[in-house]
Amino acid sequence: MEARDAAAQLVAVGDLRIGAAFGKAPGDAAFVAAGMREAMEGDCEYYDRGSLPEGMSMMVIADHIARFDVDGEGDPGVRVDTRPAAAPVVPFGLWVGMDVAEAKKRLPAGVVVSPHAYVSPNGDYLTWTDAQADLALRLETLDGVVTSIYWGRPDAVELIEGCA
Repeated sequence: MEARDAAAQLVAVGDLRIGAAFGKAPGDAAFVAAGMREAMEGDCEYYDRGSLPEGMSMMVIADHIARFDVDGEGDPGVRVDTRPAAAPVVPFGLWVGMDVAEAKKRLPAGVVVSPHAYVSPNGDYLTWTDAQADLALRLETLDGVVTSIYWGRPDAVELIEGCA
């Protein structure tokens, strides 16, 4: 896969683009905030609904879209052999619940594996960065299964507790 093709998969979900301003366009009112700005007294917020697919959220930092997130339903670490029909479309044909070995086959070369901050040694982060496009994608894993997928600005992808 060419880097250009990989970056194209990471830069947008529908009309929502990484780096784009968020909060002032008429359609932005359809999104539902998670209340992170108030709880953490910062400049980061999570949104869902609006034009996002069901099961997907986005992180907005300083009023600009920074990251898209997909988490699984139910128990983390439950293996799902094929992408569920209702699951959001994720770059590289990935889905939450897939086998880590299969996910690695679908990712571009250069994935960095690092220990998960909370579930190591049973879990890892698999992070791929496109430095030229200033985009990254990270998978969280547990017991050989993908439990979360998020992508966007590399600094936002490095955040391990949502906005923190």
